[in-house]
Amino acid sequence: MSSTSNTINIKGNRKVVCATYYAPMSIFKIPDGLDLEDKSVVKCWYVRYNTLYICYVDGREEQIEPHLDAMDSTDYKYPEETEIMEDEDCGVEYSEDEEDEEVEVTNNQ
Repeated sequence: MSSTSNTINIKGNRKVVCATYYAPMSIFKIPDGLDLEDKSVVKCWYVRYNTLYICYVDGREEQIEPHLDAMDSTDYKYPEETEIMEDEDCGVEYSEDEEDEEVEVTNNQ
């Protein structure tokens, strides 16, 4: 088992990137199945100008806009801090997880 398995974003282990800008916080959803710490897939990732950039080892670059946007006029060039967190810790739910919960409730009735 890989040492990065605890940071992979999959159903049941959802992760988000939180970028803190001196007080307000922007939250970015990580693509399904992606582990930002897996260096065999992700060369690097960073947040700049309130956008999450993911640079893959195959040369692709993905830009992700915030799911929840900091509502301050702070300089968004570089956040004060970035970290990978549990989705529940930031109050974020992934849509397919929400759909599964609705199906489970419907099936239990």
